[in-house]
Amino acid sequence: MTSQYWYLAFARVGVSEIAGKAGFGKHMTPFDMTHELGSRACVVRLVGDLDMAVVPELRAGLDGALDAGCENVVLDLSEVGYADSSALGLLVWLDHRLRPMSGRLVIAGASGDVSRILELSGLVSVAATIGMSGTVTSALEGLELSDIPSEELWEREIAVHADVNSLAGVREEVCEALEPLGFSEPALFDIKVALGEALANAIRHGIPPDGASEILVKIRAYPERIVLEVLDNGRGFDGTHTGSEDLYAPGGRGIMFMRALMDRVEYDASPLGGTLVRLTKHRALSR
Repeated sequence: MTSQYWYLAFARVGVSEIAGKAGFGKHMTPFDMTHELGSRACVVRLVGDLDMAVVPELRAGLDGALDAGCENVVLDLSEVGYADSSALGLLVWLDHRLRPMSGRLVIAGASGDVSRILELSGLVSVAATIGMSGTVTSALEGLELSDIPSEELWEREIAVHADVNSLAGVREEVCEALEPLGFSEPALFDIKVALGEALANAIRHGIPPDGASEILVKIRAYPERIVLEVLDNGRGFDGTHTGSEDLYAPGGRGIMFMRALMDRVEYDASPLGGTLVRLTKHRALSR
């Protein structure tokens, strides 16, 4: 399988320094864009501050990449030490730009300080296209979508006792089963958190009127992805988020977490009579 990534690098140093290294005049735009054959992901690396001095040029560069066929953006903030409201405005613009093409924006490697600004904004929780990842590598693994249907490697089922004290054991059991597939540690953590939220919802809302709760976890492994299904026999739920958008609300973030951490989240009617939540996470294939 071939892949294509656009690389848009922006180093926040003096314009004269960039121009001097590149051999161009003072007004040289400090962007360097290359690509390989294959996928539809744009990788943007920034160094320094992400503020109003940077955002206009960065937005113009991204606009051109999106017009040229890029459908997903990985924003590498691992070397960014400052972000202000201009950066948040860029994320809002990207969210609006990516939605019509069903694309995704993944923010990778954000420091504690920058992550705090993002958390305070509430964008990552509310915007459907925006997710977070520990590294660019794990972000690309999540965006690596195969166009060729692949054969199932194996399938496993786990019956879950409807008790909050059983959740930790189920999470660990599933992650241990997935470890041989070669997912990165950040990707495994994302899976664990999303699975935990789906299980918690099944226990909270999946208990039928007669109280005889039945919960089942199905794991399906493929060469390039894992599919987890959490089934219950409760009242049924279509996945519509009805919680508060208040950042400090005591609950209601489980669905947003699942959508931010997994590549695809789907809801269906469960054969058990309640809800089926399907979680999909992709990984990069060896080349």
